Amino acid sequence: MPTRKASSLTISLILPFVMLIALLTGVLGVLWYWTGSKTVSTLSQQLMVEMAERISQAVDRHIFSSRSIIEASFPDGMYAPGKLQDDMPALRTRLWAATSLTGNEGDYVYYGNQSGQGIGLLRKSETLAELRLKLRAEDYRAIYTVPGIKATPVLQSTETQLFDPRTRPWYRLAQSAKSHVWTPVYIDFNARDLVMTRARSVFAEDDRLAGVVATDVFLNNLRKFVDGLPLAKGASAFIMEPNGDLIAATRLDNIRYTDGARPSRVNAGASGNHLIEVAYEKLRSRFDESSEVAQTSLIFDPDGNAIEVAYRRITDDAGLNWLAVVAVPHQEMLAGIRSHVILVVALGLLALGTALGLGLRIFGGLAHDMRSLTHAVRRVGQGEIDAPIGVARNDEIGELASNVHHMRHRLFTDPLTGASNRSALLHILEALTRKGASGTLPASFAVLFMDLDKFKPLNDRWGHENGDLALMEVVQRIRSILRSNDMLARLGGDEFVVVLQGVETSEQASMVRDKILEVMDTPLTSLKGVPAQESVYLGASIGQAIYPADGSDAQTLLKHADRDMYRQKAQARSDVL
Repeated sequence: MPTRKASSLTISLILPFVMLIALLTGVLGVLWYWTGSKTVSTLSQQLMVEMAERISQAVDRHIFSSRSIIEASFPDGMYAPGKLQDDMPALRTRLWAATSLTGNEGDYVYYGNQSGQGIGLLRKSETLAELRLKLRAEDYRAIYTVPGIKATPVLQSTETQLFDPRTRPWYRLAQSAKSHVWTPVYIDFNARDLVMTRARSVFAEDDRLAGVVATDVFLNNLRKFVDGLPLAKGASAFIMEPNGDLIAATRLDNIRYTDGARPSRVNAGASGNHLIEVAYEKLRSRFDESSEVAQTSLIFDPDGNAIEVAYRRITDDAGLNWLAVVAVPHQEMLAGIRSHVILVVALGLLALGTALGLGLRIFGGLAHDMRSLTHAVRRVGQGEIDAPIGVARNDEIGELASNVHHMRHRLFTDPLTGASNRSALLHILEALTRKGASGTLPASFAVLFMDLDKFKPLNDRWGHENGDLALMEVVQRIRSILRSNDMLARLGGDEFVVVLQGVETSEQASMVRDKILEVMDTPLTSLKGVPAQESVYLGASIGQAIYPADGSDAQTLLKHADRDMYRQKAQARSDVL
């Protein structure tokens, strides 16, 4: 009997604690759900904003060279002769140099004048081009093969349809514009691709209109870029025009082919993708908003389902007006945290018999780790891309922290070379240019923009596997001469950016640039299948910019350094010629 009484007394004393632990378990489970939901939402929004900014940067990089091509053909302020014959050798040389700037096959620049004359140069390879020429308005264009910048053109064929540049949309738009202008996007039926044309007026010495110079920009690479973005399940990313016509979209073609009908543009409002259609309907008024940074918004479809969107207006001085959008169903953002909460509550109910102190200790550590995770996410959003997570657990929170760590690594690291990527670069530049609380300017630093000179010929001759090995070796060489607080980022392809903290003058930046050029001036050693007696070199062109002398924000600094790099490349080609 005493034992039975003792057991009853023990149960009576323990029962309130059991009920308290159950209550605490429920409360802490709700708190965890609320905190975890907020953390996941914040992180997801940050990633979506980064994605929209990456799309904007991809568009900027894709179309930027078109300005350089036009300016290389007819530098601003250069007068045009009344007849093409009066300037033919110099004009051919400029067109050749213009289509050599990017190293891309298919670059095309053309010029038509008020007399109906026209000349165009289509780059076929590094040493081969196609010249399209007509010297009288009533002539049909003659097509010539040009095997070199100063080679004699060889007649290949003559067109059977009359081409008059003065009747073309790009000519009519540019002759009434004050500066560069974009034509509407159109379908190139031969290339099965979307194209837009950039054009600019050219004047005679008496300031009358002499003609128009133009170049085409194909948009298929933008479609591939958007389609390759790492998105969550059910999410979509897309670029659209104000009327809803799609430039690119995730898992969706931008041209619709129908049997018996001409190909047509795909419109976001009738794309067949519910997420894109709802986002277009809700965001169609945002084409008049500021385009400085990406924004987020919570929208709802007709059934009341929430959709989180991040969008960025993309504009330029030639009239471009697009909207880059990333959309994620809200329920997909929180699906993982819901399952984790259910698991935690179930485990908590099974552990009701544990001591109150142990329970408080466990949940105290949980709250601490959630705060650490939230703080780390906030610091990443403020530009500290290497902020430590500070969570070491083997449960769902540890898995979430590990996922955040891996997501951050994938977001800020180039998977091939291990260098930082464009998102990491923009974070660093934004942090380095952010003013202090009292409005003081940050310390000076330098930006070096590097483009490999002979990467495409290396790829063509020795294969893409050797191209990848070459890029990895380039990163190792550059890192060997940088300091621990310097940053090396790969923008994509064969373009790299170096950020040099504490560098205040162009002379200091030039010293580092010369060191990079020096380490690039030796044969590659990592390539496979290259004969022992043959050496493979890359070489590089490097432009530079100094903060704040050359720009007070990331975009201005990168554009200044990029333009300086093109000047260096053009100067090098001029020296060779």
